[in-house]
Amino acid sequence: MTTETPSDLFERRHAATDRASIVVVPERRMLAIDGVGSPTAAGHRLATDALRTAAEILRVMLARTRRLDTRIGVVECAWWTHPEPSPDEMAARFADRSTWHWQVMIEIPDKATDEEAMAAIDETRRRAGRAAPLVRLIRFVEGRSAQILHMGGPATEAAAVARLHAAIDDAGLRSHGHLHELYLADPSRVPESRARTILRLPVGYD
Repeated sequence: MTTETPSDLFERRHAATDRASIVVVPERRMLAIDGVGSPTAAGHRLATDALRTAAEILRVMLARTRRLDTRIGVVECAWWTHPEPSPDEMAARFADRSTWHWQVMIEIPDKATDEEAMAAIDETRRRAGRAAPLVRLIRFVEGRSAQILHMGGPATEAAAVARLHAAIDDAGLRSHGHLHELYLADPSRVPESRARTILRLPVGYD
């Protein structure tokens, strides 16, 4: 398993390979929505669409008010269930996430203020005709983590999860926290054969 230094990581945090590597992820600000159910379920798709709308509103706002050229981040998702599966059970349990909790997220640009992000969230709420927003602003912390690249859609992710846990065990580390996906090529938008997802787990020593 290879290791990235903190200074290397932030430039390369999406440059995963199908061989597990260790990265150190700084705290990030995210637009987020929480829910329960499969990644192919309607609620997950609704959350993803709402986050993309909020991120696009923020991008346009920054361009119009401060002439900042920013990009919308990739969709990400943290997954967990209760009781938390052991490393040996995780891959098999991850194959059916119909009752798992999720938090779908999109990172906001570094130059955006919290106030601008909240304004984008409120505009998203207004356009959807909601009394209260679905989207919220969070600070997401992972720290030292192991990650691996998965090629394909949700149906074949369990094998990549198993490889990630095996690499963590071989390195003498233990996983903790939620299993985190970063959709580099979103399986909801591309053919399954072209989907690319980073799978990431925070790690530490026993």
